[in-house]
Formats: sequence, C-alpha cells, structure tokens
Amino acid sequence: MNELSIVVPCVSTIETLPKFIDELARYLMVNPSDVDLIVVANPSAKNPEMIVEYARKNYPWLKMTMLQRSSRDALFGALTRFGIAHSASRYAAIVSPYGEDDLSIIPKMLLKIRQGAQVVQATRYTKPEDARGMPFKFKVYQVIYRTLTRALLRQDITDSTYGFKMFDRAFIQALGLTQNGYSICPEITLKALLAKGKVGYVSSVMKPSPLNKDFNLVREGLGYLWILARGFGHRLGILWF
Repeated sequence: MNELSIVVPCVSTIETLPKFIDELARYLMVNPSDVDLIVVANPSAKNPEMIVEYARKNYPWLKMTMLQRSSRDALFGALTRFGIAHSASRYAAIVSPYGEDDLSIIPKMLLKIRQGAQVVQATRYTKPEDARGMPFKFKVYQVIYRTLTRALLRQDITDSTYGFKMFDRAFIQALGLTQNGYSICPEITLKALLAKGKVGYVSSVMKPSPLNKDFNLVREGLGYLWILARGFGHRLGILWF
C-alpha cells in the first residue's frame, strides 16, 4: 500500500499534464516509492497515451495510473470520486493540473495528516496576501459561505470549497461521497467535521488559472448550498449526511 495517492481530475484539457508532472516530480523525488499519481480524464481528452509515455520516459520511478472515462464527459466531482475509487493508499490528495494549486505545500500537508488529521485543507485566508489573486466575486461568495457554515453547522472553517486538500482515504470513503460537481470539495471537509474528524489547515497562495474554464459559480453554488442543507439536517438529527 502506498502512503499517498494524488488524484488529478482533468475536466477539460490534458495538455497541461507534462508541465504539471514536471513540477509535481520536484516535490515527490524525496520519497517516490510511497506516492502514486492517479490522473482521471474525460473521454473527450485526446491522446492520453502520450502523457503516460512522457511520464515513463522522464520519471520512470513515478507510479502513475491514467484513467479515462468511457461514457460522456463528467464534472469535477464525478472524476474525483472515480479516481479515489481506484486508490489503495492510506491518504489521498485532490490536485488540479491547471496551475491553481501550490504544489510546494504537499509535504506540509502530508506532515499534518501524519500527525492525526483526517482532512488537511489548503487555505488562502491565513495571510491577507495569499488571496490577492482571487477574483472579487469569489471572495464575496466565500464570505457568504463561511457565514452560512457558521450559522447552520456551527463550524468556523475557511476555504472549504477549495478543492486542494488531503484526507484519510478510508475515513472519507466510509462517510460516503455523492457529489458530482465542485460541491464534493466542501462535502469532504464538512462531513469530516460532522463525523468528529480533525481538520487541519495549511496556508496556500492563490494562483489563478485561465485554463480551468468549467467552473460555473451559479451551478456550483446550488451544489454548495445543498451540502449546507444536508449538513444542517444532519446536525439536527433529521437525516444522515
């Protein structure tokens, strides 16, 4: 069993993967045998075998699995759940291939989860300068979501909707993941908290990416609100989250 699976959902293009693998490899070479990379692409992705060939040629030590769905294109959450289902590692991390995530903090996240956290959330709100690159409308919805989370779930957390996180795979899978969109991101964090799990945070810089164009705030916002509603019902004992 590997210690960590890095799950990479490619909702749109996979052309960024060689550059992503180059950057990721710099942080994995210190302990390559304990990490595997699981890339999940939609059926519209072209020539995924070239990505595998690139990785094998340049990083023969890297354990990489390239998965491609055979049905219609899926959203972020569906691809993420597909990748997690193929992991046998103790921990899993969700990482974007489009440049938003600060890969240099992966060792810090791994250290924190080794210390007993069930979820380690990258957050762009620890330092004021970390969120400078975030568009204004996203800052507004984040404030609203944090306020609603505090009011409905009695949980004071930051950046739960950010997809860059690491978690105890078996613990999270036992809680059940159901969301197909980006709402899987708060689903992981909020379910862990409501199950009395420990959530840790690691400071991360916001790095906007023009390549990830599938995010729709209106569509995803409905999913985020649904997660809060389900969590509120769970807290009241009305239904199981």
